[in-house]
Amino acid sequence: MLNRQEIGEGLLSFFFPQYCVNCKKYIAESAGYPLCKKCEEMIRKDISPCCLVCGRPLLSNRQTLCRRCREKPFSFDFARAVTLYKPPIKNAIHAFKYRKILSLKILFMHLFFEYLSSNPFYHDIDGVLPVPLHPSRLREREFNQAEILAQDISKFLQKPLMHKAVTRKKKTLPQVGLSMKERRLNLQGAFQVEDEKFIAKKKILIIDDVLTSRSTVDSLAMVLRGAGSQTIFVLALATGK
Repeated sequence: MLNRQEIGEGLLSFFFPQYCVNCKKYIAESAGYPLCKKCEEMIRKDISPCCLVCGRPLLSNRQTLCRRCREKPFSFDFARAVTLYKPPIKNAIHAFKYRKILSLKILFMHLFFEYLSSNPFYHDIDGVLPVPLHPSRLREREFNQAEILAQDISKFLQKPLMHKAVTRKKKTLPQVGLSMKERRLNLQGAFQVEDEKFIAKKKILIIDDVLTSRSTVDSLAMVLRGAGSQTIFVLALATGK
């Protein structure tokens, strides 16, 4: 569900059309968020072929697993993304996270709900867990984009939102530019389960906005495994190549 700020922003976009966050052209007829119809139609939703485990796009149909999954398994059971992280969705996510254009959630939820409706096995879970932010990062950004997405997904799936089950106790460095080894060390000890009884033997769906190296969701999944989680799925709005 949209909050007052998001509803107000969407109404302003509808009655007072804005410029597209991707192509920068004036939007004559707004759908309630600043992405024009032409750019929205460019969003790539068919990510195939992809790795059967981590969902990373593959170059050939002859492959079933990416090199990372062949060499070392992740802690989650499998991960998928709704779209490919490239313009226009890349620019929309940036506008949502860093320019606080929250009305774009209308678009993101449409994409998520369409995907979840086509993949009913996601309904067989016990709860929805957004990737937590460190309190200092949350103060800087003023909201957790993963939690905003997870709130409506939990309502759509009619499953509990586990946003207090795990906390991020370590303020990590930005992952951009770090090697795989540096990313793992950066995230070591970052997450802490607050209530193991709430996590144990549960099927959990982790929600994030973008998947790149998968190091963050893997570290989170590792902590959940340690607390006794039965099954761990990951679903993100977009994935990098």
